[in-house]
Amino acid sequence: MKKLSSVIAFAVSVGLLLSGCSAAPAAPVDNAHSNSVVLHNDVQYGTARGQKLLLNACLPKGEKAPTAAMILIHGGGFDSGTKDFGGMTALCSELADGGIAAFSVDYRLAPEFAYPAQVNDVTDALEWLREPAQVAEFGIDPERIGLFGSSAGAIIASSIGTNGTGSLTSGDRVAAVVAMSPAVDLTENGLQLGDPSKMAIASILQYLGCDDFADCPNAHDASPLYSVDTTDPPFYIAISKKELVPVEQGQAMARALKAVGVPVTLDVKPGKRHALELLDEATRASIRQFLIDNLVNTTTRTD
Repeated sequence: MKKLSSVIAFAVSVGLLLSGCSAAPAAPVDNAHSNSVVLHNDVQYGTARGQKLLLNACLPKGEKAPTAAMILIHGGGFDSGTKDFGGMTALCSELADGGIAAFSVDYRLAPEFAYPAQVNDVTDALEWLREPAQVAEFGIDPERIGLFGSSAGAIIASSIGTNGTGSLTSGDRVAAVVAMSPAVDLTENGLQLGDPSKMAIASILQYLGCDDFADCPNAHDASPLYSVDTTDPPFYIAISKKELVPVEQGQAMARALKAVGVPVTLDVKPGKRHALELLDEATRASIRQFLIDNLVNTTTRTD
């Protein structure tokens, strides 16, 4: 479809400027944006409890046809990170440089705000982008919007990706999900999936607004694993064998998606790399093909 060669060039270079994502946000990348990218920083997409919700838009310069779009969701343990940090600045620019409009979003943080605030905020950004005014302003195709989530952002992306049923071309549905190190079962049962670190457990409990998993009414609804159905979009899941998030979480999500016939790529890496740290050459190549097949150069599934 549109600008396929540029998309391939993007995917080869994605990750070169990306830093890893942990609870402590990395410094912003200097000169991350090329001359082929049009920037709109600090655009307000909504308001929640008096707090402005902002995003950065990175747009391909000179694109004439509506472009596919990706919403980028930062990590940071749910209590830190912004649209400007943790590699999202670089990724936003690289996507746009390759012909895909990218939107790096802020969302409300814990502990002041717990689930479902974060999912609601990113969903609001998705629905806002689909409004005619934004479609025209940013030159995007509202039927080809995907999500890229890192760490905490991967949980949010997976939640939105498995939310609802039916067509992937409108409302709060998306055409593709890239989830880097997602935890997908946040219930007490999920603790049996591998050996989650104390840091991971503390972050999830803070996100859920709970003191322990045994008494946490939000846990099931916040777990993407339990929302999988046949109409969900294709997923790309990257996770490593000994990282912050147990590899069994990614494997469980891949099994659930495959069981209902949803296309899924599971890329398991050796070692302890987490989230954006996983973007080595092989992973970038897999993401490149995933985006070409499921967002850029294909007709969106509408079942």
